[in-house]
Amino acid sequence: MGRRLLAEEPGFVSAVEKIDAQLAPECGLSLYDHLASGEGLELLEVAQPVLFGLQVALAELWRSYGVEPAAVIGHSMGEVAAAVCAGALDVPDAARIVTVRARLLARLRGGAMAVVDVEDGELKALQGDFPGVHVAVHSSPGQKVVTGEEAAVARLVRRLEEEGRAARVMRVAGAGHSPQVDGLLPELIDSLSGIESRRPRIPVYSTVLDDPRGDSTFDAGHWASNLRRPVRLDRAVAAAAADGHTAFVEISPHPVLTRAVSDTAPGALALGTLHRDADDGAAFLGQLGALYAAGLRLPLPAGHVIDLPAPRWRHVRHWWTDGRAATTTPGTAPEQQAPAPQDTSLPARLCHHIAAVTGHAPGRVTPATALADLGLDSLMAVRIRTALEHEFGVALQLRDLLGTPTVEQLAERIRQALPAGDGSPLRTLRAGGSRPPLFLVHAAGGTTDVYRAMAERLGNDRPVYGLERVEQATTVSEKASRYAEVIAAAQPNGPCVLGGWSFGGFVAQETARQLTAAGREVELVVLIDSVRPLLRSGQTPEHRIRAHFTGFARYVADTYGVRLELPYDELVAMDDDGERIDTVLRPLREAAGVPAAVLEHQRSSYLDLRIGEAHRPGRYDGRVVLYRAGERAPHTVRDAAYERDDEALGWDEVCPRLSVVRVGGHHLSLLDPPHVDEIAAQLRRELAEQTR
Repeated sequence: MGRRLLAEEPGFVSAVEKIDAQLAPECGLSLYDHLASGEGLELLEVAQPVLFGLQVALAELWRSYGVEPAAVIGHSMGEVAAAVCAGALDVPDAARIVTVRARLLARLRGGAMAVVDVEDGELKALQGDFPGVHVAVHSSPGQKVVTGEEAAVARLVRRLEEEGRAARVMRVAGAGHSPQVDGLLPELIDSLSGIESRRPRIPVYSTVLDDPRGDSTFDAGHWASNLRRPVRLDRAVAAAAADGHTAFVEISPHPVLTRAVSDTAPGALALGTLHRDADDGAAFLGQLGALYAAGLRLPLPAGHVIDLPAPRWRHVRHWWTDGRAATTTPGTAPEQQAPAPQDTSLPARLCHHIAAVTGHAPGRVTPATALADLGLDSLMAVRIRTALEHEFGVALQLRDLLGTPTVEQLAERIRQALPAGDGSPLRTLRAGGSRPPLFLVHAAGGTTDVYRAMAERLGNDRPVYGLERVEQATTVSEKASRYAEVIAAAQPNGPCVLGGWSFGGFVAQETARQLTAAGREVELVVLIDSVRPLLRSGQTPEHRIRAHFTGFARYVADTYGVRLELPYDELVAMDDDGERIDTVLRPLREAAGVPAAVLEHQRSSYLDLRIGEAHRPGRYDGRVVLYRAGERAPHTVRDAAYERDDEALGWDEVCPRLSVVRVGGHHLSLLDPPHVDEIAAQLRRELAEQTR
């Protein structure tokens, strides 16, 4: 666990020595000695304090290279180290928490835990079939850690293995995050009485609280909940991703959560810090380089210029053959010839780019090649993604590279992501199925990637397509007209289903209205928390602009700690919405160092918002279902126009066949687990009823 860093990284050594002095009085052990020797780590009372100390030291190592966390997430015991990194706990108090926790857990006997690939929607049925098995960790929508009595956990693992699904038993002494720890909690609370925390300096996304953005007190009661309640890593990562965080670094001696992060936050960069048997400075610097290559603004490390040996050129002549096979060039061996690129299929082009990035010979990479056999690491994955996105013009998620078995299967993923034709906004989210297709319109400022989790949960019998932004269309009616043409081309015969989240619902309703007016059949329109803005009579456009940006300034102050002095009179006088939002975002970009992707999202969201507010929906007599969020969204721009309290959010005025379904969660969480499972299940029933 980081032993070689002690010999190679002065910043790590300094952090270990500092932590050692604070850890030893509480834990009765030396962090430095245990890292150097590797002894005693089979004992829980030793392993957990050493792991805690290592996590804090690795966080300091990242900081020594200029990498500061924008937020932290703590997984189970890791929440203790997260609280230290956030400035909410001092190391001595944190060491006391870890020591007491480990001492109590060491008493447990007879429990078991296992990592299993189980979808959220399967949990109720599995818990009915396997009583006594509990979910200890919600790692991602498709992966869980279960806990309970050893025999019950073993039965579940056997069932999943027989179905050909991943299931792995963990080596543990007891069943954490289960009723087995109930008897330990009174002593834990008593032993940790007097623990006090401060307000964190940086945001903490809790895996303990129901709302991951809630305020954690980190007192004795919190650590009792941390030990007993299931770990909601999925909610914490989803919340962080929704707030604009795009890079996640796992602080551990070996990455075990990167797959879970990638599954929960598709498109995000998920990195480890060290790897088992590769825990040296070079391995760490590789991860640092991956962050830099991904575009994070990091300070350049100190260094000096050196003379490298001159390259050894291998001269090979390449002749243009007008598509015919090239002949062997005189004087060169056949294996040195560059084969003429005759195969222009997508798998062949994919093999070519992967070989170019990885350095393998072209013949080494075939459609059947397993990506894992190519030595794919995080940095190489970022480089390959960049090459493929440039080649094919698609937004490719890192999990598509790291989680796809073969090159051929990766080619199929890219094929599904390709637009249906030149300039077409149509994107395939789920192919196949004989039922009427579902077309989902992008939300304000976003892409249709947000619908992937819902598309996966609607079953294999219904194709799902996304309708991406059409920049040339500047009104809802123009967008709807373009989408109606695309839908008619993709589904020339038979009915379809339309839907959208937030702003996407506005466009979906208008598209359905235009399609039915043209004689096309629309089975259902799905509005996912689409709110018709309540623009009060007498409110001028100038008042509206001032009110919106006043709310935005409050949001920036609360989120980034930056006070925006906006020129409200100048903003009101502007005629161009793009110029207006650029004027607002410019000081934010300069003052807060907000990532460019977040700023671009704010810009496009505002422009879509203005298009939506200018639209006056027409009457639509078809069937409409509105999934309405039951909670108020935290961490958003407060805007009175969108804080309606009527049940139908204004849609009953133009949609007489409207039904409203209340859904748990708030506006920003509806398309994330567990709320997306609730929406998908209800929508499946609704569509089945439509079919009958």
